[in-house]
Amino acid sequence: MGVDWYRMRPRCDGDTFRAAVRAQRAAFVASRCWFPDEFGHLDAPEPADGPDITALVDVDTGPGNAHRVNALVLTPLLPAEWRFTMYRSFHPDELPPHVRRWRTHMNEVRNGGHRPYLRAWHTYSTGRRLADEWSSLRQRASDAVARTNAWAVRPELVDVREHILSLPPPTASPAPRWGDECQPTTIDAAPYVRLARDWNRHVPANQKVHVTQPPSFIDFLNDASPDETLNWMEEAAEEGHGLLLNW
Repeated sequence: MGVDWYRMRPRCDGDTFRAAVRAQRAAFVASRCWFPDEFGHLDAPEPADGPDITALVDVDTGPGNAHRVNALVLTPLLPAEWRFTMYRSFHPDELPPHVRRWRTHMNEVRNGGHRPYLRAWHTYSTGRRLADEWSSLRQRASDAVARTNAWAVRPELVDVREHILSLPPPTASPAPRWGDECQPTTIDAAPYVRLARDWNRHVPANQKVHVTQPPSFIDFLNDASPDETLNWMEEAAEEGHGLLLNW
């Protein structure tokens, strides 16, 4: 079961709806149905009491009434702080300005804007993945030291294993904060990727670990996935709908 938005219309006053949204957002974050690797560095909302928002809206049941959340909340084109707060419902009156803000920012990014933050986020995101993948490989190499299987004692494999264990692990940089001064660093992934390939050439299938070459900065930003979601949101807003978060 995924996380979706559904087109809806509220049947309550604005204050009641806002209280329900605060309670819903806090409940969603507490559910951990989001991506800790992407948003774990951000502060969670405080617990909040409020009415059940599903009892306050009429959900549209027509075709195309729902859309997955991930295409928008996981795009690197928007700041993580903005994306984390998207896990909520939206009143019809507030949906249009939010969509305009997101689309405007994405257009600025595609026109070369916000580069210091984006480069820092690219370094953080790709470095985090590289560190996770390398950790898995290093554990396999460490476990192989005590193995007596034929593949584990071959000189070619022992040489690769020792190179893996002697190479300092990649260190992921801290996640940048939107609005702060960003000082991105770079990680040379080539030695880690090369050793992973060497390892995989000498081990059986159940011992292989893939360490992927991180995407370039340009490829990292080449993300068209949120456009369809924003188009769907704009159509919903034009028809007077808000959005109900469901998970």
